[in-house]
Amino acid sequence: MRGRTFDMKPVLLVIMGSSTEYNNIVKKISQWLVIFLAITSFVACQEEESLIKLPPDDAAITVESPVAQLLLRVATLDGSSDNILDQSSCLTIVLPVTVIVDDETIVVTSPADFDLVEDALDDDDDGAVAFIFPIEVILPDYSRVTVTSQSQLSSLIENCEDQDDIECIDIKYPISIKLYDTNNQVSDVITITSDESLYNFLRQLSENTYISIQFPVTLINSDGAELVVGNYDELETAILLSEDDCDDDDGTDFEFVQILTAGNWIVDSFIDEGDDQTNDWANYVLKFNADGSLTASNGNTELSGTWHADTDDGELELTIQLIAGNPFDDINEDWTVKQYDSSLIKLEDEDDQEPGELKTLTLKKI
Repeated sequence: MRGRTFDMKPVLLVIMGSSTEYNNIVKKISQWLVIFLAITSFVACQEEESLIKLPPDDAAITVESPVAQLLLRVATLDGSSDNILDQSSCLTIVLPVTVIVDDETIVVTSPADFDLVEDALDDDDDGAVAFIFPIEVILPDYSRVTVTSQSQLSSLIENCEDQDDIECIDIKYPISIKLYDTNNQVSDVITITSDESLYNFLRQLSENTYISIQFPVTLINSDGAELVVGNYDELETAILLSEDDCDDDDGTDFEFVQILTAGNWIVDSFIDEGDDQTNDWANYVLKFNADGSLTASNGNTELSGTWHADTDDGELELTIQLIAGNPFDDINEDWTVKQYDSSLIKLEDEDDQEPGELKTLTLKKI
């Protein structure tokens, strides 16, 4: 306190037995003072280092954060491009492979050869693709497996169908990610160039590792349009908005389309709100063509129209539109596919305005 002084001489006289003891005490105090100052300086440097190395809270995320988990789903392998071969959106067949369709051997060396497989399936009543094993497949986590039999392939497909990937939005690479490790305070900048490298990067991160994505980041929607996002909130919102369009239950059921377009069908049963109209379709043969056209012929009369199949909210639908007058236009509906196999398709339509008024249509392959 200013204006006051303290005389330490009496205190020193109490503890000082001799000049030698006094010098030893002073020496020890000096040594401890040096150690204390060194420790204080080290801690201060460490605190300063932490402030420099770790990013602000709004710039850093961990792999457990919601936006990181969404990015992991976006980066998960999308195996839908080769569904004509394996009917699975979670596996990718490594090309080249050899397949047999309707006794025709096809060597598939590139995606351009998928058209050859599709053309062969159009002429195949069974609508099946048989692989010449062994083949190699890529799983959702980008690991590769050699498959030696159809049963092994079917098992892999069954086990991976629940993958919760997001297919309808992509990242435009490269992107840069700054990495912070809270254990050793070492930072680095990682350049990500593909979905596979992003997936592997996120999967190997520990819970105590922070990352900071360098914005802006460009996203590509399913229609090819680009969207630039400038922060985590915008990134998360863009992915979530696309999620409804990326449901694996939506889109095209390739297995159903292959069965529908393979061969001819007859009306085995048609009940329109309790009225049996099956006989109206006696002797008519229906042909669903791969180009979306539809014909129904009894040898004397031929009706033409269109058809379309897709899934909506997990429900498979078949839309039939024949250009015809009564009673044939009663078949024109957005039918819900209740059951199907290679020989029988069961359809149903319930009036949204009057629940309980039900139509059922059963098609049988001939």
